[in-house]
Amino acid sequence: MVQEGIKPKGIICIIVATIKSVVTHFEGLSWSKLSMWTRAIKGEFKATSLVEGGGKTGLRVCFISSYPPNHARLSEYAKNLVTELANRPSIGKLNLLTDQVTGLEGELPENSKIEIARVWKQDHPISIIKTMVQVLKLKPDVIHFSIGFQSFGKSRLANFAGLSLVFLCRLCRFKVIVLMHNLGEVVDLKKVNLKPSFANKAGVLVATRFILSASRVVVMVKSYAEYLRKHYNPKGILFIPHGSLGGNHCVSIDPEDKVVLMFGHMGPSKGLPTMLTAFEKIKKERSDVQLVIAGANHPNFPRYLDGFMKNAPSKVYFRGYVPEEDLYQVFGMADVVVTPYLIALGTSGVFHLACGFGKPIVSSDLPEMKEMVADGASALLVPPGDADALKDAILKVLVDKEATAKMCLQNLKFAQNERWSIVAQAYEQVYQELLNT
Repeated sequence: MVQEGIKPKGIICIIVATIKSVVTHFEGLSWSKLSMWTRAIKGEFKATSLVEGGGKTGLRVCFISSYPPNHARLSEYAKNLVTELANRPSIGKLNLLTDQVTGLEGELPENSKIEIARVWKQDHPISIIKTMVQVLKLKPDVIHFSIGFQSFGKSRLANFAGLSLVFLCRLCRFKVIVLMHNLGEVVDLKKVNLKPSFANKAGVLVATRFILSASRVVVMVKSYAEYLRKHYNPKGILFIPHGSLGGNHCVSIDPEDKVVLMFGHMGPSKGLPTMLTAFEKIKKERSDVQLVIAGANHPNFPRYLDGFMKNAPSKVYFRGYVPEEDLYQVFGMADVVVTPYLIALGTSGVFHLACGFGKPIVSSDLPEMKEMVADGASALLVPPGDADALKDAILKVLVDKEATAKMCLQNLKFAQNERWSIVAQAYEQVYQELLNT
């Protein structure tokens, strides 16, 4: 138990003690059950089948993640998933242990099953570790983490403390599922402004071990599952897709000005300089195109956009953060959505959003993007950082209306197969399986 007056080095002592005992044995996962979850992801059985089949009802789930009105750090993802989890028939209560908000009132949940407790603070290791106190009080049936390697702030110690919560929960014999949004070991640290030092690399390795101590680890990129099985050989690694809006009609290309949309939380890895260079080349060939940058600074890079906004070229518009209620308007005006990332920190939520709105996509040719195309999405892929290739691909989408219409319909179909309701159903299956082991 962490006491009020504990020093930061005390946290390190707790974490170091846990390293010596990292569990290497995981609960088994049968291929028949994995097949069942695959069917859940594809929507091949009804939501009521869990209860009708004798599954436990009134599940008490503790969900740990950043959460709106905080931005980035997977908060928007958490809201989409939690909203659908609350609609699942076997779930009785969702206790959210989330990050505190500064100067804002936390929004009230729309579903009475959801109860939000803002118990930890970004970049505050002591408050993060003390989240365990709340977990012990709640005594949930399942603990569900939705986290990445920088979910708990900018500091290494805060993120290390946050990821160690997974192992601490396992030490207390809780059933734990971790949705692992990114895989630190496959990221080029320099491209996320981190030194590839021994300390950073060792920290990533130990943090990965913490995560793998969970009862089940879910990834949203199939190659991540393959990597973990190859290098760690754990059992209980699952693939469940990201989730997407479904049922939004594809908007046909407007004969007037064309809109290129770049959306998301902006930082060095997103490729904004490449996009701006490509757009200057586009303007030399067409005068009817504008570029809309919709999104705010990522909290890890709070002043990243300042210089770009101050020196914005003609026909480049910075819209700022887009609340959920304005998504349809922003994506509705777009003729093409671009994700010109230099690296991908997991699967792309923006890519899935664009598919949900039936939009054509031009994206960097990265493994995470290739996988979504292989799974049925449609996008033109270009080498990361190549402004000329990016320009050519965008112009191709704007010119070839027939091919673009096919892209729109294909992306809508892809999104329909990965609706949030289907993804929530898959997680409900995981909860039930955990409680039966």
